[in-house]
Amino acid sequence: MSEPSLLAQLASWASQLDVEDAPGRVLAHLRSQLLSQLAAARAGYGHPLGARISQAYGSPLQADPERAAHSLAMATICLDFDDTAFAGHLSHSCVNVPLAYAGPLGLDGRRLATAILAANECAARITAAATLGPFRGQTAGHTHLAGAVAGRLRAESALTDTWVNALGLAFTTPTWTLPRGFFTTDAKLYTAAVPVRIGLSACDGARAGLSGPADVLEHPQGFLHRFAALPLPEEAVGGLGTLWYTETLSYKVHPGSAYLSAAIDCASELHAEVRELGDEGIAEVVVEGSLFTSGLDRLTRSESVGPHSSVAALNFSVPYNVATALLTGSLEPADLAPPDVARPERWALAAKVRTVHDPALSRAALLATAPLGQALRRAGQRAAGWAGAAGREAADALPPDWLAPADDFRWATKDLGARVTVRLHDGRELRAERRTAVGAAGSTDGPGHEELARRKFLRCGGEPEVVELVGNLAELDAAEVSRLVELALGDLGEGAMRRRVQTERPAPAGFDGGAADLGSTPLRTSEVMWDTAGLESAYDGLFRAAASRVGVGSEADGGAGGDVDRTLAHLALGDRLLADTARQVLDGAAPLLDNAAATDPAAIDALVAAADRAVLVELVRRNAAELVGLLARTPDRHRAADVRVRLVNGAGEELFSGTVPWGEIVRLRAEEQLPGHTDRINCCEEKAG
Repeated sequence: MSEPSLLAQLASWASQLDVEDAPGRVLAHLRSQLLSQLAAARAGYGHPLGARISQAYGSPLQADPERAAHSLAMATICLDFDDTAFAGHLSHSCVNVPLAYAGPLGLDGRRLATAILAANECAARITAAATLGPFRGQTAGHTHLAGAVAGRLRAESALTDTWVNALGLAFTTPTWTLPRGFFTTDAKLYTAAVPVRIGLSACDGARAGLSGPADVLEHPQGFLHRFAALPLPEEAVGGLGTLWYTETLSYKVHPGSAYLSAAIDCASELHAEVRELGDEGIAEVVVEGSLFTSGLDRLTRSESVGPHSSVAALNFSVPYNVATALLTGSLEPADLAPPDVARPERWALAAKVRTVHDPALSRAALLATAPLGQALRRAGQRAAGWAGAAGREAADALPPDWLAPADDFRWATKDLGARVTVRLHDGRELRAERRTAVGAAGSTDGPGHEELARRKFLRCGGEPEVVELVGNLAELDAAEVSRLVELALGDLGEGAMRRRVQTERPAPAGFDGGAADLGSTPLRTSEVMWDTAGLESAYDGLFRAAASRVGVGSEADGGAGGDVDRTLAHLALGDRLLADTARQVLDGAAPLLDNAAATDPAAIDALVAAADRAVLVELVRRNAAELVGLLARTPDRHRAADVRVRLVNGAGEELFSGTVPWGEIVRLRAEEQLPGHTDRINCCEEKAG
């Protein structure tokens, strides 16, 4: 028998998915994602553009959930204040559709969280499979075909066949975003809203018995072959249940493109030094960024952007956003509307802003998980052809083709860094730089995503009680979910009809049973699994130390500190061996650990020669995630498993040969080896300083 289609595999898994199947850290991201998206909705509806959306399409709490989801998708995209993942701007469908259907379906918090999770995972995976193509980010409207279908059908507990048909119907008519309109006009609002309507319509059709092509993704005349220059079908179904795309989310603290976030952070940091000078005291502002930032700047400078431009044009303008943050210390939704947008001093300073491409920042960006790193690693040697067609900047920044894709996203990164230099008329220069934006995946020098989402929601006028309700999302009953939605969105969409949410309603027409109602399903139970908290904490400390040894952009330390490079190479090789042993323990094989390959000077030298420091850090992060991911799936009783161990030193001399319990090996890694290597890296930094 032939292998099931990609849609069949994905639907079979997602239709049975429960939020309890995911690790606690993934549920934490779901809570932050929901709260941050509610903030984006509040900001969007509160803007003059949002008022026009409400007038045309109604309130987010109107009686028709399909129309409510359409309105929400437009309001949350209008200020570019939504969060991003690898891959896709998920929340316009993955959060908004479950929210819109929460009342009609009487969803409790667990069912709402499950629907968001299923939508995230399906939408991100299909988007990732096509991410090496013409559409990424908000232009990838097809993200919301999957998000709308999965978000609604998981909330309705639909059968797998319904999922396959609905997805097949939806992906037969994907939207194709045109640059003309998207970057400069309000037409951008439809890039998420229209696919949401298509996806919801496909659900109606599938429930009524309409069939769609199950192989629409991989067929030679199907979606991936038309929407991807380099299709990556493995991304759609690889690591189901272990590779959680939800935890690749990055959270925006400013409205605007993620390609500008780090530059805005830098400008905000410099505000205190330039606020007394005003634009008159500044001679020039230079923004150095990756190919994503410089490319966006080239694209938007071809259009004349000014105080009367659309919100979309303002969102993508490097000069306006950086100038505003320099002069005010932040970038807020109000800065995208009168009277603030018309302030002449902002445009006078914006005229002095120029953008420069930094190849090192591009390399860091493509090494990171998002926006393209995971896809490039999945492509391997094939990525060179894609990058060559994309341009010289991409080809020069490609990571090595031997760097394997992640099979665990717990340490996912999004390193879209920037450097902002303000040159004053008196000859002084002020500079700020960041390797990654505040709130981006992998960022370690600011508040965590929970705190960032809380601040964002309250900053957008949200009720503190909503923060508390979202914090207990999985425990909320249907009435509490109803209250959450009313408090968060009930004062928005002026003049629109509010719906009265009931806690008990009959199943919608065409309901086909499927999985049992999650509200009455007991929590899934399993044996006690390995607690990886101590090991993860040790790696967190190591990554912070390693990150301090990798500079920003062109000033990265690529040659000094050979001891650091050798330590990182040794760690990467050692974790690779430990991951192999962990897999043997998990599979019930006779486990063996021989450290010769990790201590061999020739192997370490070869790896150092093949990879600069940034690559070495990424390799350590990737291998560590694989090891910890395997341990997290290992029953705790396997701590007692005997492992045959052979340890040698750098000269190849045997130091130990015998049997050691697997739990003791992992304990030594967490409590002695990793802290020791962290101290060694920090010591090298102090000597270098």
